[in-house]
Amino acid sequence: MGGQAKRARDADAETPLDRGIRLIRPGVLHLCVLSLVINLLSFSTVLYSMEIFNRVLSTRSVNTLIGLTVIFLLGTGLAAALVALRASALRKMGIALNEEVSAPLYDLVYSETLETRRYDTMGAFRDLETVRTFLSGQGLAQLLDLPWIPIYVLVAFVMHVWLGLALLASVVVVLLLAALNEVFNRSNLKQAGIFAEQSQKLLATATREAETLHVMAMVSGFRERWLAAHHHATAWQLTAAHLSKGISLVLKFWQSFTSFGLVALGCYLAIGGHVSPGAMFAVMFIGGACVGVVQSAASQWPSFLRARQAFGRLQALFRAAEAAPQRLALPRPNGHVEVSGLALTAPGSSRFILSQVSFELPAGSATAVVGPSGAGKSSLVRALVGIWAPALGSVRIDGSELQHWDADALGQHLGYLPQNVELLSGTIAQNIARFGAVDDEAVLEAAKLAGVHEVIQQLPQGYSTEVGEGGSALSGGQRQRIGLARAIYGNPSLVVLDEPNSNLDAVGEAALAEALQALTKRGTTCVLITHKANILTLVDYILVLKDGTVSTFGPRDEVLSGQGAGRSSASAAPQQLTTRHAAVG
Repeated sequence: MGGQAKRARDADAETPLDRGIRLIRPGVLHLCVLSLVINLLSFSTVLYSMEIFNRVLSTRSVNTLIGLTVIFLLGTGLAAALVALRASALRKMGIALNEEVSAPLYDLVYSETLETRRYDTMGAFRDLETVRTFLSGQGLAQLLDLPWIPIYVLVAFVMHVWLGLALLASVVVVLLLAALNEVFNRSNLKQAGIFAEQSQKLLATATREAETLHVMAMVSGFRERWLAAHHHATAWQLTAAHLSKGISLVLKFWQSFTSFGLVALGCYLAIGGHVSPGAMFAVMFIGGACVGVVQSAASQWPSFLRARQAFGRLQALFRAAEAAPQRLALPRPNGHVEVSGLALTAPGSSRFILSQVSFELPAGSATAVVGPSGAGKSSLVRALVGIWAPALGSVRIDGSELQHWDADALGQHLGYLPQNVELLSGTIAQNIARFGAVDDEAVLEAAKLAGVHEVIQQLPQGYSTEVGEGGSALSGGQRQRIGLARAIYGNPSLVVLDEPNSNLDAVGEAALAEALQALTKRGTTCVLITHKANILTLVDYILVLKDGTVSTFGPRDEVLSGQGAGRSSASAAPQQLTTRHAAVG
């Protein structure tokens, strides 16, 4: 029983990467056997040359020549077929590992990016590609040939001890040269990688902020920063390439020297009658093949190190991720929101953005969150929809903390319109339907409720119009209204809107007002951040944030009259409150 429990714990601790390796491990064992057969078949050239010199030339037998040639061709053809089979098996192994790891890695990177706001976590996919490429390419194949080098050396020793010693010395020299290349180039490649990463980040920033750089004449200065990093990366890469090329030329010379040096040694031994005449040519093939395998394997050593480092980073990423507990299937919430003692910090920071925030919103109510810039309004929004987890306190919907919900299940009951609306590449209908199965009736209902149906109908392809990357094919107002339709798609229980009227004209604001009234009428709880006072007439409650705490909260009329409840319920004249709302962002 104890052993079964231990195995169960080990299985639970197994990462997706472990499962992928376990999946392909039998294939690696089969490939080792296949590599042994391939290397044994490579001796067909050796045997053919020895028999030609030792038997055919001495007997002048054409039949023997034909028979040996047929056998040689069969062996060579079989070896070529096995090499092709091995290459195909390696590609399938790489695909199998990728399919096992890619989906959980996507989920992990997504959650890490959401939690830390560090977009460089996408480098995990480059690490996965590095591992997959090494497994499915020539890197692993050539390393699999390396363990069978003793067979070549052993055959040379069988011919004559001097031939075996000479071949062994040649192999040692190749390994030493490869090790020197690795030692001397390690720092060069490391520096090249650092500057290359800086260059890529700067280029990504320039692409993302192209309009800002262009308008404010920042292109030239930013280009100089990118060029400096790019030139440093190129310089270090060039230094590494020069050193590698020099050692590569030495290795190439040594391979030729080994082949012909062994021929000379074999000839000397043949003259003395220590080996047969065919052995001196056979040992040339053995030496060339042996040193070639070692050299090829040594050239793949940097690839192996990169793959091993990438594997380690992926494994550490999976190990560091906490196992997500199983979530219960909770019923559809009515939309009753309760925030209690909420304290919030930004990802990667220990400074509190919000502190001791408490309020309660009945289901079907509409609440406006107002306050000066930097008061924490957008941070509160992120907590209400579960993007940021509370550092202290809780955010509950119908009595259940948001963290108790499965994210996908909760998302079906939430609607969210961020301050900067970005639509995803696809059609308008797909964006409104949140890239799930497009329910035509639900899409039309959401678009009409958001007051954007007529706008969409005027577009060339209607609901099938491609929005472009980030919604670039649409205006800011169109993106915001389509984003609103996406937020209210599927009749969510809670809709949170971050400045939903920032890009709207009078017609758009009228549509927004109608949508809010319709949503609250059917029981949807609405929370919106606004800096426009005219929308306050549409809400039931007003929450005033100041310096990350609740300054005032209460029914709309009481807050506007200066009687709202809160930590600081100092009266504020309606004119003063209106001015404050108009000034905040």
